[in-house]
Amino acid sequence: KNRLHLDLRRGGGRTVPLEQRRERVLAEEARLIEAGATRLRVPDPEGMDHFGVVLADPEGNEFCIN
Repeated sequence: KNRLHLDLRRGGGRTVPLEQRRERVLAEEARLIEAGATRLRVPDPEGMDHFGVVLADPEGNEFCIN
């Protein structure tokens, strides 16, 4: 089985406030779920200035949005 790690950068980077990045990521997540993706998890590393979600496409391939 071949694997490829894919990150979609939608938050705007660390120069954008965390709450604004969260809103951008969640908006993109909603669009992708409507297109057939499934949310798998929301990693929440305590104390880190980071927000992202892990999704799977309809074939089960995982990818991250942050």
